Amino acid sequence: MIRSLDRVKRSRIVAGLGAALTVTLLATACTGGSSAPSAAAAKPAELRMLYTTDEANSAAVASLVPQFKEKFGIDLKIDNQPYDALQQKVFSEFASSSSYYDIVVVDTPWAPALVQNLEPLSQYLENGALNPDGPQSNVGDFIPKVFYDTAVYNVDSPIKRYPDPTAKPDASAIKNAGFDVYGMPVQSNVAVMAYRSDLFNDPAQKANFKAKYGKDLTVPKTWDDYAQVAEFFTQPDKKLYGTTVMAGVGDWATDDFKTLLASQGGDGTLADQNGKPTFDTPEGVQALDYYAKLAQSGHVPPGSTSADWGTTAESFGSGLTAMTINYHDLKLGDNVKGGTIGYAPVPIAKAAGPHFGTWMLSVNKNSKNKEWAYQAVSWLTAAEQQTTMTAKSLHPSRTSVFASIKSDNPLAPFYHTLGKSLAEGVGRARLTNYTELSHEVAVAVNKAATGASSPSDALKSASDKVSALLKSAGY
Repeated sequence: MIRSLDRVKRSRIVAGLGAALTVTLLATACTGGSSAPSAAAAKPAELRMLYTTDEANSAAVASLVPQFKEKFGIDLKIDNQPYDALQQKVFSEFASSSSYYDIVVVDTPWAPALVQNLEPLSQYLENGALNPDGPQSNVGDFIPKVFYDTAVYNVDSPIKRYPDPTAKPDASAIKNAGFDVYGMPVQSNVAVMAYRSDLFNDPAQKANFKAKYGKDLTVPKTWDDYAQVAEFFTQPDKKLYGTTVMAGVGDWATDDFKTLLASQGGDGTLADQNGKPTFDTPEGVQALDYYAKLAQSGHVPPGSTSADWGTTAESFGSGLTAMTINYHDLKLGDNVKGGTIGYAPVPIAKAAGPHFGTWMLSVNKNSKNKEWAYQAVSWLTAAEQQTTMTAKSLHPSRTSVFASIKSDNPLAPFYHTLGKSLAEGVGRARLTNYTELSHEVAVAVNKAATGASSPSDALKSASDKVSALLKSAGY
């Protein structure tokens, strides 16, 4: 029995992203207007929040409800929905201009189609009376890349990105640049490497590796070393393989490719701000060629060309592989006697660019309680509350929260890697039909991984199809 079964289920739920988002994303114009926020707005008896389930760690957020009541004297009612149902609910609420929910959780791929329905927050951030615990809700503490990728949009052109994603977030600068803030990041996910530290520290394994390759066995930092270490640990007679790939057709395969493409120096977002695909390039061919060779090397478990996030988590957790790449901390099953886990950033080639994506809490533009909803979002995503929620494995989005995690925290190695990787992450293209793009890329990755197409032919075919899809979507 794998102790992390709940996480595996979570991964499988999250893995439904690709299929779920085949539903056409509706760009719904909102009828609700925005006026200057007032600190004197009447206090409601309750606020209603539409949230997901395990995908964005609902248990962590729910644990703060009693403290929220004590702090504000308001009941926080949370409606939790599984991923597919949540997506349908979010879009239907906005399509009907409903004011029922004051706060809505938004996944990154939905934001380009939803941003017109979200309350811009710069006026709230700049209102001192609404931020008694810190100017601008201390947005400068958010990890810059996470904040800009998740929450900063130009509502007239959602495909655009803030020009400097490494700048310290500041509401006034964002507004002056023609952008605004449409939520607060709450659960940050990024690709990280997990490895069996007991195997890497085993004297016999170290000696055998050195005898075979003439160098020390270390946690790989480059993709070449990653492939070599995967080869070394592959011992089918001992039911052990080097690593995993998520080459089944789905958003997971696209994410694997995104990470490799960015590390080769390519555009890991997959499309530029003019709505043109950017992955059929020499860097893209290099990335997919590497991935295909790894998938066909025999150094990953059988069936890897149909694997997803959940499958790879199960493979690693059961002791079948020495390494893996996933988005959360992992657990080893009771059958893996003496097994221990270490974490490290995913390897690089020419650059670092692990795929990432973050959920955000946003204020419904139609809410009748926008000032109080803003204060709730600000409080729930503040450093103190995020630190509290790490006890329930929340993935923080603030720099100070990662810095405050002490070495005796059982998840300290994971959090250290998570924070470092988030600072270097690369998000998705900001397209209303990103899911369609992702599907075509995933098909290309799968064809190359199975040997059905060469990497160059697979990417050429996918790029042609994506170009047509983007053109039909008005890009």
